[in-house]
Amino acid sequence: MPPRRKAGLAVAAVVVAVLVVLCVGFAPSWLVGHVPGLGAAERLKAVNDVRATLLQALGGLLALAGVGLGAVLTSRQLVLNRVSRSIDLFTKAIDQLSAEREPTRQGAVYALEQLAELDPRYRGHVHALLASFIRGRAPWQPGTARRDGGPADDVAAALAALGRGGMIEPGAASELERVDLRGADLTGLAIPRVCFAGANLEGAVLRNANLADATLTGAILRDADLRGADLTGADLADADVTGVRADAATRWPGGFTLTG
Repeated sequence: MPPRRKAGLAVAAVVVAVLVVLCVGFAPSWLVGHVPGLGAAERLKAVNDVRATLLQALGGLLALAGVGLGAVLTSRQLVLNRVSRSIDLFTKAIDQLSAEREPTRQGAVYALEQLAELDPRYRGHVHALLASFIRGRAPWQPGTARRDGGPADDVAAALAALGRGGMIEPGAASELERVDLRGADLTGLAIPRVCFAGANLEGAVLRNANLADATLTGAILRDADLRGADLTGADLADADVTGVRADAATRWPGGFTLTG
Protein backbone atom coordinates (compact mmCIF):
# COMPACT_ATOMS: atom_id res chain seq x y z
CA MET A 1 0.00 0.00 0.00
CA PRO A 2 1.39 3.47 -0.88
CA PRO A 3 2.68 5.50 2.11
CA ARG A 4 0.24 8.30 1.34
CA ARG A 5 -2.73 5.92 1.56
CA LYS A 6 -1.39 4.38 4.78
CA ALA A 7 -1.10 7.85 6.33
CA GLY A 8 -4.66 8.70 5.27
CA LEU A 9 -6.05 5.51 6.84
CA ALA A 10 -4.12 6.17 10.06
CA VAL A 11 -5.53 9.69 10.31
CA ALA A 12 -9.06 8.39 9.65
CA ALA A 13 -8.67 5.73 12.38
CA VAL A 14 -7.49 8.36 14.88
CA VAL A 15 -10.43 10.62 14.06
CA VAL A 16 -12.93 7.77 14.50
CA ALA A 17 -11.34 6.77 17.82
CA VAL A 18 -11.55 10.36 19.11
CA LEU A 19 -15.22 10.61 18.09
CA VAL A 20 -16.06 7.34 19.82
CA VAL A 21 -14.36 8.49 23.01
CA LEU A 22 -16.26 11.76 22.90
CA CYS A 23 -19.61 10.05 22.25
CA VAL A 24 -19.12 7.46 24.98
CA GLY A 25 -17.21 9.36 27.65
CA PHE A 26 -17.30 13.13 27.59
CA ALA A 27 -20.08 14.47 25.44
CA PRO A 28 -23.10 12.78 27.13
CA SER A 29 -22.18 13.92 30.65
CA TRP A 30 -21.35 17.40 29.42
CA LEU A 31 -24.65 17.77 27.55
CA VAL A 32 -26.79 16.42 30.38
CA GLY A 33 -24.91 18.50 32.92
CA HIS A 34 -26.59 21.61 31.55
CA VAL A 35 -30.11 20.30 32.28
CA PRO A 36 -31.30 21.47 35.76
CA GLY A 37 -33.58 19.61 38.23
CA LEU A 38 -32.56 16.01 37.42
CA GLY A 39 -32.08 13.37 40.13
CA ALA A 40 -29.21 10.89 40.10
CA ALA A 41 -31.23 8.12 38.44
CA GLU A 42 -32.78 10.49 35.90
CA ARG A 43 -29.39 12.00 35.12
CA LEU A 44 -27.87 8.53 34.56
CA LYS A 45 -30.73 7.56 32.26
CA ALA A 46 -30.41 10.84 30.37
CA VAL A 47 -26.65 10.32 29.96
CA ASN A 48 -27.25 6.81 28.59
CA ASP A 49 -29.95 8.08 26.22
CA VAL A 50 -27.67 10.84 24.94
CA ARG A 51 -24.81 8.35 24.56
CA ALA A 52 -27.01 5.98 22.54
CA THR A 53 -28.21 8.82 20.34
CA LEU A 54 -24.67 10.07 19.70
CA LEU A 55 -23.42 6.57 18.89
CA GLN A 56 -26.30 6.06 16.45
CA ALA A 57 -25.52 9.37 14.80
CA LEU A 58 -21.83 8.48 14.62
CA GLY A 59 -22.72 5.10 13.11
CA GLY A 60 -24.84 6.83 10.49
CA LEU A 61 -22.02 9.23 9.63
CA LEU A 62 -19.54 6.37 9.34
CA ALA A 63 -21.97 4.49 7.10
CA LEU A 64 -22.32 7.55 4.85
CA ALA A 65 -18.55 7.95 4.82
CA GLY A 66 -18.22 4.31 3.81
CA VAL A 67 -20.69 4.80 0.96
CA GLY A 68 -18.80 7.90 -0.17
CA LEU A 69 -15.46 6.11 -0.01
CA GLY A 70 -16.90 3.19 -1.95
CA ALA A 71 -18.18 5.57 -4.63
CA VAL A 72 -14.76 7.23 -4.89
CA LEU A 73 -13.00 3.88 -5.16
CA THR A 74 -15.51 2.67 -7.74
CA SER A 75 -15.08 5.84 -9.79
CA ARG A 76 -11.31 5.52 -9.60
CA GLN A 77 -11.51 1.90 -10.71
CA LEU A 78 -13.72 2.87 -13.64
CA VAL A 79 -11.15 5.46 -14.69
CA LEU A 80 -8.36 2.90 -14.43
CA ASN A 81 -10.39 0.42 -16.48
CA ARG A 82 -11.02 3.03 -19.17
CA VAL A 83 -7.34 3.94 -19.29
CA SER A 84 -6.45 0.27 -19.58
CA ARG A 85 -8.93 -0.24 -22.43
CA SER A 86 -7.59 2.82 -24.25
CA ILE A 87 -4.02 1.55 -23.96
CA ASP A 88 -5.05 -1.89 -25.22
CA LEU A 89 -6.97 -0.43 -28.17
CA PHE A 90 -4.12 1.93 -29.05
CA THR A 91 -1.49 -0.82 -28.90
CA LYS A 92 -3.59 -3.26 -30.92
CA ALA A 93 -4.38 -0.65 -33.58
CA ILE A 94 -0.69 0.21 -33.97
CA ASP A 95 0.09 -3.46 -34.58
CA GLN A 96 -2.73 -3.73 -37.10
CA LEU A 97 -1.52 -0.69 -39.06
CA SER A 98 1.44 -2.80 -40.18
CA ALA A 99 -0.64 -5.90 -40.98
CA GLU A 100 -0.26 -7.54 -44.38
CA ARG A 101 -3.98 -7.51 -45.20
CA GLU A 102 -5.38 -4.17 -46.34
CA PRO A 103 -8.80 -4.58 -44.63
CA THR A 104 -7.00 -5.10 -41.32
CA ARG A 105 -5.05 -1.87 -41.80
CA GLN A 106 -8.25 -0.07 -42.77
CA GLY A 107 -9.96 -1.36 -39.64
CA ALA A 108 -7.05 -0.08 -37.55
CA VAL A 109 -7.57 3.40 -39.00
CA TYR A 110 -11.22 3.37 -37.94
CA ALA A 111 -10.30 2.03 -34.49
CA LEU A 112 -7.81 4.87 -33.96
CA GLU A 113 -10.37 7.44 -35.06
CA GLN A 114 -12.85 6.00 -32.56
CA LEU A 115 -10.22 6.06 -29.81
CA ALA A 116 -9.55 9.74 -30.48
CA GLU A 117 -13.26 10.44 -30.05
CA LEU A 118 -13.57 8.41 -26.85
CA ASP A 119 -10.34 9.55 -25.18
CA PRO A 120 -9.20 13.09 -26.08
CA ARG A 121 -5.75 12.39 -24.61
CA TYR A 122 -4.98 10.28 -27.68
CA ARG A 123 -5.97 12.83 -30.30
CA GLY A 124 -2.48 14.14 -30.96
CA HIS A 125 -1.02 10.63 -31.09
CA VAL A 126 -3.69 9.38 -33.49
CA HIS A 127 -3.27 12.45 -35.70
CA ALA A 128 0.49 11.91 -35.97
CA LEU A 129 0.08 8.17 -36.53
CA LEU A 130 -2.41 8.53 -39.37
CA ALA A 131 -0.29 11.18 -41.10
CA SER A 132 2.76 8.92 -40.76
CA PHE A 133 0.72 5.97 -42.04
CA ILE A 134 -0.26 7.86 -45.20
CA ARG A 135 3.33 8.97 -45.81
CA GLY A 136 4.56 5.41 -45.35
CA ARG A 137 1.89 3.70 -47.44
CA ALA A 138 1.77 6.24 -50.28
CA PRO A 139 5.20 7.87 -50.67
CA TRP A 140 5.84 9.83 -53.85
CA GLN A 141 8.78 8.29 -55.67
CA PRO A 142 9.52 9.74 -59.11
CA GLY A 143 9.31 7.13 -61.83
CA THR A 144 6.72 4.92 -60.14
CA ALA A 145 3.62 3.93 -62.08
CA ARG A 146 0.38 5.64 -61.23
CA ARG A 147 -2.05 3.44 -59.30
CA ASP A 148 -5.38 2.93 -61.05
CA GLY A 149 -8.27 4.40 -59.09
CA GLY A 150 -6.13 6.55 -56.83
CA PRO A 151 -4.74 5.58 -53.42
CA ALA A 152 -5.43 2.26 -51.70
CA ASP A 153 -8.50 1.91 -49.51
CA ASP A 154 -6.53 2.06 -46.25
CA VAL A 155 -4.83 5.29 -47.30
CA ALA A 156 -8.17 6.73 -48.44
CA ALA A 157 -9.66 5.78 -45.06
CA ALA A 158 -6.86 7.60 -43.22
CA LEU A 159 -7.33 10.68 -45.40
CA ALA A 160 -11.06 10.64 -44.74
CA ALA A 161 -10.46 10.30 -40.99
CA LEU A 162 -8.12 13.29 -40.99
CA GLY A 163 -10.67 15.19 -43.04
CA ARG A 164 -13.31 14.61 -40.39
CA GLY A 165 -10.89 16.31 -38.00
CA GLY A 166 -11.90 14.57 -34.77
CA MET A 167 -8.30 13.97 -33.74
CA ILE A 168 -6.76 17.25 -34.92
CA GLU A 169 -6.10 19.70 -32.11
CA PRO A 170 -6.59 23.43 -32.85
CA GLY A 171 -3.54 24.85 -34.58
CA ALA A 172 -1.95 21.46 -35.33
CA ALA A 173 -0.53 20.86 -38.81
CA SER A 174 -0.98 17.65 -40.83
CA GLU A 175 2.36 16.60 -42.31
CA LEU A 176 1.58 14.90 -45.63
CA GLU A 177 4.60 16.05 -47.57
CA ARG A 178 5.88 14.00 -50.52
CA VAL A 179 2.86 11.69 -50.69
CA ASP A 180 1.56 10.10 -53.88
CA LEU A 181 -2.11 10.97 -54.31
CA ARG A 182 -2.27 10.92 -58.10
CA GLY A 183 -5.84 10.53 -59.29
CA ALA A 184 -7.25 10.60 -55.77
CA ASP A 185 -10.83 11.73 -55.24
CA LEU A 186 -10.37 14.38 -52.55
CA THR A 187 -13.63 16.22 -53.16
CA GLY A 188 -14.40 18.50 -50.22
CA LEU A 189 -11.08 17.72 -48.51
CA ALA A 190 -10.80 19.80 -45.34
CA ILE A 191 -7.66 19.02 -43.34
CA PRO A 192 -6.60 22.10 -41.34
CA ARG A 193 -3.10 23.39 -42.06
CA VAL A 194 -2.30 20.45 -44.32
CA CYS A 195 1.23 20.26 -45.71
CA PHE A 196 1.43 18.76 -49.21
CA ALA A 197 4.95 20.05 -49.86
CA GLY A 198 6.56 18.00 -52.62
CA ALA A 199 3.44 15.82 -52.94
CA ASN A 200 2.14 14.51 -56.25
CA LEU A 201 -1.53 15.40 -56.71
CA GLU A 202 -1.56 15.02 -60.47
CA GLY A 203 -5.10 14.49 -61.72
CA ALA A 204 -6.53 14.57 -58.19
CA VAL A 205 -10.10 15.78 -57.73
CA LEU A 206 -10.03 18.61 -55.20
CA ARG A 207 -13.36 20.19 -55.97
CA ASN A 208 -14.63 22.38 -53.13
CA ALA A 209 -11.60 21.40 -51.06
CA ASN A 210 -10.59 23.67 -48.21
CA LEU A 211 -6.88 24.25 -48.77
CA ALA A 212 -6.71 27.61 -47.02
CA ASP A 213 -3.24 28.16 -45.54
CA ALA A 214 -2.10 24.82 -46.96
CA THR A 215 1.58 24.29 -47.79
CA LEU A 216 1.84 23.22 -51.44
CA THR A 217 5.46 24.18 -52.00
CA GLY A 218 6.86 22.16 -54.90
CA ALA A 219 3.65 20.11 -55.14
CA ILE A 220 2.58 18.62 -58.46
CA LEU A 221 -0.96 19.75 -59.18
CA ARG A 222 -0.84 19.03 -62.89
CA ASP A 223 -4.34 18.44 -64.32
CA ALA A 224 -5.87 18.59 -60.84
CA ASP A 225 -9.50 19.66 -60.50
CA LEU A 226 -9.58 22.72 -58.24
CA ARG A 227 -13.02 23.98 -59.14
CA GLY A 228 -14.60 25.60 -56.09
CA ALA A 229 -11.48 25.00 -53.99
CA ASP A 230 -10.34 27.55 -51.41
CA LEU A 231 -6.58 28.15 -51.56
CA THR A 232 -6.62 31.42 -49.64
CA GLY A 233 -3.27 31.90 -47.95
CA ALA A 234 -1.84 28.70 -49.46
CA ASP A 235 1.85 28.53 -50.35
CA LEU A 236 2.14 27.57 -54.03
CA ALA A 237 5.83 28.37 -54.47
CA ASP A 238 7.34 26.18 -57.21
CA ALA A 239 4.10 24.20 -57.51
CA ASP A 240 3.32 22.70 -60.92
CA VAL A 241 -0.18 23.93 -61.82
CA THR A 242 -0.05 22.98 -65.49
CA GLY A 243 -3.49 22.08 -66.81
CA VAL A 244 -5.25 22.81 -63.52
CA ARG A 245 -9.02 23.12 -63.86
CA ALA A 246 -10.47 26.07 -61.96
CA ASP A 247 -13.59 28.19 -62.09
CA ALA A 248 -14.93 31.47 -60.78
CA ALA A 249 -15.48 29.89 -57.36
CA THR A 250 -11.82 28.90 -56.99
CA ARG A 251 -10.10 31.19 -54.48
CA TRP A 252 -6.37 31.73 -54.95
CA PRO A 253 -3.72 33.15 -52.62
CA GLY A 254 -3.26 36.90 -52.74
CA GLY A 255 -1.11 37.94 -55.69
CA PHE A 256 -1.35 34.55 -57.42
CA THR A 257 -2.51 34.40 -61.04
CA LEU A 258 -3.18 31.13 -62.82
CA THR A 259 -1.69 31.22 -66.30
CA GLY A 260 -2.08 28.90 -69.22
